[in-house]
Amino acid sequence: MPELPEVETVRLQLLHKIKNKTITDVVVLHQKSVANNPAFASKLKQKTITNIDRVGKLLIISFHGENDLFLLAHLKMTGQFFFVGGDGAVIGGGHEVTAADYHLPHRHTRIVFHFSDQSTLFFNDMRLFGYVKIATAQEVAIARAKFGSEPIADAFDCTWFANTLKAKHRTIKALLLDQSFIAGLGNIYVDEALWRANIRPTRKSDKITRQEAAALCAAARNVLRESIAVGGTTFQHFKDTGGKNGNFTDHLKVFGQHGKTCTRCGAIIKKIRCAGRGTHYCPSCQK
Repeated sequence: MPELPEVETVRLQLLHKIKNKTITDVVVLHQKSVANNPAFASKLKQKTITNIDRVGKLLIISFHGENDLFLLAHLKMTGQFFFVGGDGAVIGGGHEVTAADYHLPHRHTRIVFHFSDQSTLFFNDMRLFGYVKIATAQEVAIARAKFGSEPIADAFDCTWFANTLKAKHRTIKALLLDQSFIAGLGNIYVDEALWRANIRPTRKSDKITRQEAAALCAAARNVLRESIAVGGTTFQHFKDTGGKNGNFTDHLKVFGQHGKTCTRCGAIIKKIRCAGRGTHYCPSCQK
């Protein structure tokens, strides 16, 4: 599943492509992708996109002059957005992008948005877990409330973070994956942040010292910001909306590195199951 850096990359590049574009028509090819809303297409016609926001891995699309009409979009496991310009150039981003995906629409295309300048936005989703659904302002507020603060936010409070770890008695990996606690840290970046902070993923959160919590706070922020800067992680063939691979893979220290030597201490990276997820760590320098 694309994680925060990948979704942020898609958000920024989609914003560049579709901001201020007016929707002239919407074709819904699978009702599940629009939350079975029969009015989905009619409500969006002649609406002009003004912004694409994000909380966690959820995209929030807003429209000119509309205070109570939004789109909530989530790629989930196999979602993709493809933008086709008026000149026919195709760019895509999301889960695994293959040569066949550029022949649009195809059997996994679920929604087609047509714009007044003859450009088109396609939403593809092989497994139908993702969605693009209409939401009111109240529904957007409810969706936002389900997410905790993001480590990349300038206002993220590391003191609050350390205090909350002490107040919980959960495996640190499970707690960091909990989007209601902290938004945006998925499996890859939790493993990487814990490695940077020298903390083993199986540790209980209330046993983590304040010094370790400060290191973990900084590690989570830095690993996400660094990945966003290079377009995300090329994992399961993720590509951004420009068709370019994210290239943070070359910087991964533990995720997917099991059996290899730790670049910090030389021990062999291990892989276990923790919090229901494949988890990578160094048994020597992660305490």
